[in-house]
Amino acid sequence: MTVSSFFRSVLGKNSNRNSTDGATTPSAAVVCLPVREPSQLSQGECEERFYQMLFAGSHNAPLSVPQKLVINVVRDALSKKEHRLNAVPRLPMVVPKLLRSLRDPDSSVRDYVAIVNKDPAMSAAVLKLANSVYFNPVGSHIGDIERAIVKLGIDGLRSVLSAAVMQPIIQRDSPYFSQTGQRLWAHSLNTAVACEIIGHARRLERFKAYLLGLMHDVGKITLFSELCKQYKLNGDTAPGMQAFIPPLQAQATQLSAAIAKDWQLPEEICQALQEQVNIAPGKQVSAFGQLLYQANIACEAYAITPKNKTEGLQFLLADFALPKNLFNKLDDVSTQI
Repeated sequence: MTVSSFFRSVLGKNSNRNSTDGATTPSAAVVCLPVREPSQLSQGECEERFYQMLFAGSHNAPLSVPQKLVINVVRDALSKKEHRLNAVPRLPMVVPKLLRSLRDPDSSVRDYVAIVNKDPAMSAAVLKLANSVYFNPVGSHIGDIERAIVKLGIDGLRSVLSAAVMQPIIQRDSPYFSQTGQRLWAHSLNTAVACEIIGHARRLERFKAYLLGLMHDVGKITLFSELCKQYKLNGDTAPGMQAFIPPLQAQATQLSAAIAKDWQLPEEICQALQEQVNIAPGKQVSAFGQLLYQANIACEAYAITPKNKTEGLQFLLADFALPKNLFNKLDDVSTQI
């Protein structure tokens, strides 16, 4: 099963229609809202510091001629849909069965448990996320899949399953930077939670908001992984940050938007991701586009700020009219990643 098939299934056939919970998703794709820069931290500065954090400890030597050739080869390859689809891992075989059960009104918790337990990696991911403070605010430890599924419910299981599917795609091993994949995964999960919390406050459909944040950096990790693969094939033993940061800055955002279209994600998500390309203060974007812009800046600022100094980020909450408990919720997520 492909990732695109998974998301079409988990969103359902009516993913672009009005939500039954009063969410305003259809109009959100056409509403034009302003992009504003934070008052104390520019978008460019925040992004630059975030990239420095992703590649912390790396040397800053200029690009070599072979590295420039690799960047061009990878850029050209990822411009082709067939290569993009092949660059993303396929889903575990257990996923289609679980999706069918989630759509079957006669399925029981025992059915879900039997399916999830067939895949040890999926079981571990579901348990870990189900025990996170965000999904389990009471804090009582959940030690088995049955309790996890009962605790989460169908909607919670859908979010956890989506995160479990995306984690191995985003948190991919690198022969050069052991922490980059983990840092990108932490940021992606934080942004998913931030999008969900902010989106709910703005009456946007919660799961679409969550999914938007979860996969907004899939272009970064795909490009990063493909560059690592090619550098290794070329015998490059220690590419520095200049071999990654400039191509990521130039191409990753557009690549995320292209992958979303490849996967046939809902229109609101595709549009919001496309709007992040060359986004700047003064531009007009959709409600989901504004949501992602603000949530991403908030989460990048959160990632580069020492955990004992996040009170210094309160200006972002005021600048963007974000929920006052946002960074507390991100603390809850971060303790379990």
